[in-house]
Amino acid sequence: MREFAIVKDIRRNEKTEKEEIFVLPMIVGACQSCKTGCLKQGKPFKVLNKRGFALKEGMTVKIGHPKILMAFHGLLSFLGPIAAAVAGFVFAPEISARFFGQPFTEQNFEAARAGITAAALVVSSMVLFVVSRSSIHLKTPEVLQIV
Repeated sequence: MREFAIVKDIRRNEKTEKEEIFVLPMIVGACQSCKTGCLKQGKPFKVLNKRGFALKEGMTVKIGHPKILMAFHGLLSFLGPIAAAVAGFVFAPEISARFFGQPFTEQNFEAARAGITAAALVVSSMVLFVVSRSSIHLKTPEVLQIV
């Protein structure tokens, strides 16, 4: 997500009686001084105005998520794969018996446990990577500041 955006449209939602603010992300810094427009425009998207700024169309705003939410996301993306790897290590015998139909034996105990632990780490990291790079946003960004 881009840090700065231009307010493109402000609408009143008839159902909720709240303002819906749509912004256009600024792709390059030159957009601040440009009046003619360009082909490097992103797609407009909805943001929240929890701080109650008096916004008008054409204003440049700083958008993002609250710092506490960003800290939680960072902690989750760090601890999630570690927790998955630990769970893979602990539950490796059950995973091996259930999915592969083979319980651990003396010969394959360490290799199977290491493989399942590594697979849990890789799969959980890949899921986090795909979600973070996709357009899936679990929380709507908000206007943090008027520039």
